[in-house]
Amino acid sequence: MKINNIKQQNFKGDVYNSVTKFVTKHPAACAALAGSSVIGQKVVMSAAEATVGPAMDIGVGRVITKVTNEKDNRTNQSSKTQAIRTAAQAIGGTIVGVIVRGACIAASTALLAKAGQKAGTKFADLMCNSGKIDPKNIYQFQENASKWGKSIGGAIAIGVMLFTNFIIDAPFINVINEKITKAVDKISTKKSEKAVNNG
Repeated sequence: MKINNIKQQNFKGDVYNSVTKFVTKHPAACAALAGSSVIGQKVVMSAAEATVGPAMDIGVGRVITKVTNEKDNRTNQSSKTQAIRTAAQAIGGTIVGVIVRGACIAASTALLAKAGQKAGTKFADLMCNSGKIDPKNIYQFQENASKWGKSIGGAIAIGVMLFTNFIIDAPFINVINEKITKAVDKISTKKSEKAVNNG
């Protein structure tokens, strides 16, 4: 039992020393790992939009067609077009939003971590409580860098996306919209051909 306990203690000590050494050398990378919650929220919200939005568009079209007793299928076709556009906006907006948020959070975290490594500065005192990266306080340093990087990076991302919405989102969404439209039309054509052949 004593031998096992000694081995376990040595093993835990080796792991702690290895982790401390890695975090000390790469504080920005380690701190950035905790900055994914903002991105996760964006993915969840967009996933809901990509599934619920198109379904609502199609459903509304079917209800209107039934109530008005429409024969030319014009409303259903319009609803399908809108549903595709809704899905494209959700997908395109998610991809660009995740990239922008991730880049801003990573950059902010890296800058904050780098600033916190400069011993003797007020910023180092705030992040480390000792003016330098101390193995005993390494996790507090990591927590502060990731927390501040996430907050500042998220705020910066909002400003950046005011521009990317027009410069990147719009053309990217149009490309996705065209791809989805072609795929849906291809499926519809195959169904129609199959129905004709079976008839």
